[in-house]
Amino acid sequence: MVTYTPAGRDTLALRGRYGWPVAAGSLIATGGVLLTAATAIEVWIGVASSATAAVAFWSFFVTSTIAHVAAMFPLALGVGDGRGAAGSSVIGKVALLGFGAVFLTNQSTYLLRAYLLPEAAPLAPGGAAFLLTLGVAQSLLLVAGGFAIARARVLRGSARWAVLVLAAVALLLGVTITVSTDLDVVTTAYFASTISQIVAGILIARAAVSAQAK
Repeated sequence: MVTYTPAGRDTLALRGRYGWPVAAGSLIATGGVLLTAATAIEVWIGVASSATAAVAFWSFFVTSTIAHVAAMFPLALGVGDGRGAAGSSVIGKVALLGFGAVFLTNQSTYLLRAYLLPEAAPLAPGGAAFLLTLGVAQSLLLVAGGFAIARARVLRGSARWAVLVLAAVALLLGVTITVSTDLDVVTTAYFASTISQIVAGILIARAAVSAQAK
């Protein structure tokens, strides 16, 4: 049986002992900052405009992807003892780790279609559908992980809802990006998405956690 101590001085004291929220939140926020920078280069400068822009974009985008994927491990598994933000929920742990795997696949596929093999994109009409499927799966996994985190009550305060709200924002903006043909609307949605990642990461990094006792 898992019990939780009420919020208070004892809970706040657990920040040092449970350093995984700092690790997970910092990685999510860092990933959001880097993805914001990569998006700015892609939208306002152009990846092909210069060698410097290309190197910067690839560095920011790839590092951002690694940061987001890496964040799922401490978020789901804590300090390696399985006691992360989802508590004892196996579904929550699988959803968070699954999100990391699908996110990695999604971002890699985007780079492949947009930059590495752009000439092959018109010859692969199923590619767009595949990306859409990955996006939907990614969002649903994040929703499941967010619900598990909210129910577990391991993270205190607004951080408890950060992943669920992030998932809702991602779903809304994903639909906007998919259906909109207005470049300004799509660009705004991309930046809103990356900024929401930064906010969620900061909330998680600053969160206190509830003590867990079997």
